[in-house]
Amino acid sequence: MKTFLAAAAILCASLAHAGETTDHRYLIERTFPAGALDGVDAATKAKVNANNKSLGVNWEKSYTNAEKTKTYCVYTGPSEVAVRDAAKLNGLPVDVVTEIPTDIKAEPKGAVQKIDAGQRRFLVKRAGAARVNGAGDGKFGVTLLTSYGTADHGSYWVYEAPSFSAVESAAKASGVSFESIVEIPGTLYPY
Repeated sequence: MKTFLAAAAILCASLAHAGETTDHRYLIERTFPAGALDGVDAATKAKVNANNKSLGVNWEKSYTNAEKTKTYCVYTGPSEVAVRDAAKLNGLPVDVVTEIPTDIKAEPKGAVQKIDAGQRRFLVKRAGAARVNGAGDGKFGVTLLTSYGTADHGSYWVYEAPSFSAVESAAKASGVSFESIVEIPGTLYPY
């Protein structure tokens, strides 16, 4: 009877946690040779998704630079090791993996950001506190689309702006220093 009760208690405890996820979220920076991303079609995406799934990894979206030689990919997975293993399984390079456990400004999952005519999209990387005063963004023609907080208290901010200088001016006026600004006009989604 004691064995039965112990087994029942373990079963109840595991059922209570069945809906919980232990996934972590990561931003993976990758560098590709010129032309490597030109052949990313539905079949390629399906293969990547199947390989990822075998390791408990999920591809949310990727931002690309204009030359399609650099990507910034958002993934979820049980660990950094699993995300790196999925990349290896898919033959994808990994430059840097940064955990991004929080959304500062959430973007709906699967949202496709359409850039307005005359506007461009930029990724701003910041170190230190993620408290950015964006009250003056409008005077530079800059709009915050989404942002991610890193595990080490840094952050990534995705903006729509008319030019590099506009987003740079808004970033400087925010009161929080930044490490880099990269134009990311392209997106890739896993479907």
